[in-house]
Amino acid sequence: MIQTILIPTDFTIESEKLLSCIAELKNTGLKKAILLHVVDIFKSQGLAPMFEENAKKKIAEYKQLLEEMGIDTVTHVVEGDVNKTIIKVADEENVDCIVMGATTSGVIKGKLTGRTTNYISRRSDKILLIEKYNKLENGEEELYAKACSAKFSKVMVPLDFSDNSSKILDMLRQMTDVIHEVVFVHIIENAKNKPQLEHKKKGSLDKLYEIGNDLEKKLVVNYVVKEGKPAKILDELAEEMGITLIMITTHGTESLKDILLGSTAENLLRNTVKPILLIPADNR
Repeated sequence: MIQTILIPTDFTIESEKLLSCIAELKNTGLKKAILLHVVDIFKSQGLAPMFEENAKKKIAEYKQLLEEMGIDTVTHVVEGDVNKTIIKVADEENVDCIVMGATTSGVIKGKLTGRTTNYISRRSDKILLIEKYNKLENGEEELYAKACSAKFSKVMVPLDFSDNSSKILDMLRQMTDVIHEVVFVHIIENAKNKPQLEHKKKGSLDKLYEIGNDLEKKLVVNYVVKEGKPAKILDELAEEMGITLIMITTHGTESLKDILLGSTAENLLRNTVKPILLIPADNR
């Protein structure tokens, strides 16, 4: 369960919107939140003391909001390299999860994921929850709508049947009181012909049924087997099925083994408008 989280903040609109999503995590066992602002040593240029003073005032407001939700909250304002400091504090505080926001700019303009979010997803061994916000244009005004409502109502879980898949299943079983429906997905990539594809589909479905059998007593469980490029298929399915959260491990077999190291990860994190819960593999 997720009991302690780290929330890095840069006081942008996205950071403020992120706080409204935190209350939902109380259902997963959340007890403590750590708010962190890092004064970037590469950008402060001798003005760090002033930046720190302003940050302490703003982060105190964020703390008050979280405490009003009934969440025990502590704050840190430190000077350093932003990316490395986030990982360091997460380790020192022994958090269960790092929660970060990413802004989408809609279908026409494409979707965006920040550099810091990408860095943390590659380097940290903590669970990472990436919330998404829709950036809407209203004349010259930019409006932000959170995409995290009812996050645990319909969860997609891509599986490749590797040893690392068991870790995500363990966490899923711990969250059966929170999740309403789960969709297990397996993507077939290298079928040489139609007979082989059909054979792989049947075998994959049998494996998914076996995995989901015990969960059907507590959850609504659906099973999907598709052929194609994993990131593209997952994104399309998430839209078609009204998925509210994608839960995935950071390593696996075949092309999913580079989910945070190569094009699959970049495409999934950048293109989906759905929140993503990344579970680090044991061998990371």
